[in-house]
Amino acid sequence: MAISKEKIVVASIKILNRDGIEKLTMRTVAKELGIKASSLYWHVSGKLELYGAIAEHLCSQYDKPGNMGDVKDYLVEMLKSYRAMLLSMRDAVPIFENSLPITPKRVEIISATYDALLKLGIQKKNLVTVANLLNNYVLSFVADEVRFKNTTPETFADISNMLGVIDQRSEPEDDDFEGHFLYGLRVLFAGLEAVETLHTP
Repeated sequence: MAISKEKIVVASIKILNRDGIEKLTMRTVAKELGIKASSLYWHVSGKLELYGAIAEHLCSQYDKPGNMGDVKDYLVEMLKSYRAMLLSMRDAVPIFENSLPITPKRVEIISATYDALLKLGIQKKNLVTVANLLNNYVLSFVADEVRFKNTTPETFADISNMLGVIDQRSEPEDDDFEGHFLYGLRVLFAGLEAVETLHTP
């Protein structure tokens, strides 16, 4: 069987979706492909590169918004697509968090984000900070969303019983994740508008 990096990535994603990131090792990927683990190292140097290749594969499926009209709306659509991309594969968040953003498609998304932020009015000196802020928001939101979806009603009931009346205010009232995600983005953009002189062309 001829092995390629793409086949390794496909096998890795199959393991992730089936068993989770804890089971994703060079050994389990090799077993999935029916080869020796040592054969993988001709194509990927180790787990860091494997994670990067998986992230790049996901980024190649990223649904980039069309032409930029209103810059803020464009950024919101970009971030919505980013969230959807992360939700399309189990444990995508730790894959992105533990890999280097240096592959072509991933860099392309980052570059498009930079372009939009500059047009929005973000100062160049603050560009990386703001881009990281938005990136980390999406990653943390998706991590919480996945955790929420994977929590059973019985567990939620147990948690609720452990909380006092005041603490129960922190319990989510609905599962409108899209709405909560967009609300969080509005909060972030309001904060940016408070500290930057933003404009749209």
